[in-house]
Amino acid sequence: MLGLCLAVMLGLAFSSSDSSLILHAAFHLIAVALFLLLNWFLEQTGLVSIEHQMREMDLIPKIVRDNQQESI
Repeated sequence: MLGLCLAVMLGLAFSSSDSSLILHAAFHLIAVALFLLLNWFLEQTGLVSIEHQMREMDLIPKIVRDNQQESI
């Protein structure tokens, strides 16, 4: 349904002679494309905390890691 509405909006925008309407529709098209790319990227990689990434790269000093493991 959303795709149909977007197609109708783009069709109306490109059939009119108003350039601001064309720019507005193009902005929506770009925003939807970026949103879909972001969703795909997050689906592939997942959300990982910075602390977890630092632990994997061994950037957290050993003393800090030991203290965190004791508190868990």
